[in-house]
Amino acid sequence: MKKIFLTLVLVLTFTGSRATENEIIAEVIFENLTNKEFTSGEFIIINSNRKIEINKPENFKITLPAEGKYQFSFVSQDFTAYTLYPVRINKRKNTITIRLMDKTELDSSTIHALPTHLETNLTDEQIEERIADGTLNFIMNGIDSSIPEEYVKFKEKYGIGLIKENCVIDPISLKKTRENNEMIFDYLNKYYGTEWIKELKTKPIGIK
Repeated sequence: MKKIFLTLVLVLTFTGSRATENEIIAEVIFENLTNKEFTSGEFIIINSNRKIEINKPENFKITLPAEGKYQFSFVSQDFTAYTLYPVRINKRKNTITIRLMDKTELDSSTIHALPTHLETNLTDEQIEERIADGTLNFIMNGIDSSIPEEYVKFKEKYGIGLIKENCVIDPISLKKTRENNEMIFDYLNKYYGTEWIKELKTKPIGIK
């Protein structure tokens, strides 16, 4: 009986040890790119719907059950918050960056003609700079200025917004529009996997 009990204790100890070894410690860091003081926000681990109230923009650590793909979000009433993190969280790639930007309103000014010089061959670093500036956008045709709600949430989460062109578009502009959207598509797939596309019910030009 003692031998059975001892074996059971050893098995439970070993199992608990393995569970701890599988856990990943991720660090959450803040980048406040505004002149405003941070007062409050909420960090969300979307996979488990775990919410953490944040009152100071101080770096902190979270424990995740294992390596893998996770989705995170950060919401603040005073800022537009972009949450940047690796496609897969592991012991080497375990940093989650919360980038705080000034809030901007999506209004009728978002519908306009396609810029005459639209760069569609950006490096990842240049794309991230555009995200930080709030100037990276999918492009869509439309006869009104309305922005679908999912794109508002998408910009808060990924830092990538939507602009609408005039409904009539010439072949050269259409080609540039497709290239722009495909560039963003490839970037998101590289860093976030393919699940993000499910968040957009209305797809940009060139994206299926």
